[in-house]
Amino acid sequence: MAGAEQEEKVWTWEMMEPGLEGPPMTIEVTRKSIANYARSVQDNNPIYFDDEAAKAQGYESVVASPTMMFVYAPYARWELFNSRGYLAPEQAKSPRSTPFVGVEVTYLGVPVYPGDAITSITSIDHTRESRSGNKFVTYRTVGHNQRGEKVCDYRYNTIWEYSKGRKDRGG
Repeated sequence: MAGAEQEEKVWTWEMMEPGLEGPPMTIEVTRKSIANYARSVQDNNPIYFDDEAAKAQGYESVVASPTMMFVYAPYARWELFNSRGYLAPEQAKSPRSTPFVGVEVTYLGVPVYPGDAITSITSIDHTRESRSGNKFVTYRTVGHNQRGEKVCDYRYNTIWEYSKGRKDRGG
């Protein structure tokens, strides 16, 4: 059938394989991105805006906030699915959510400075099903700077699917 819509391919629970990785993503950190992030979270610590203040605290220049890791090493789950030709459930024509449950961060203490290029990869860390039947997925994002130093490592947890018979918050 000419012009027929191609069937939509949406990632499923059965496809969740621990260890699958998305494509690497590289983001350059700039003075502007550091300052913009600090302003957006209403953190006025001068180490994010002023070299002298940062140097007085032992840094070489302004430094990125530790929580800025979600910007320079984003949780790139959709890219993991999309790179394999699939959509995330939220991208489908009839979307459904996979709600955030929590995040586990391993603080590494490696400062991120303007000019650093952070390359991160998001992977499927593990899956689990609760006794009530809810299905959870934990993704892991690890980022390294251009010198190969690991600057962030975090796990992002979502509910992939609620147990049968339970309505999600939207339903």
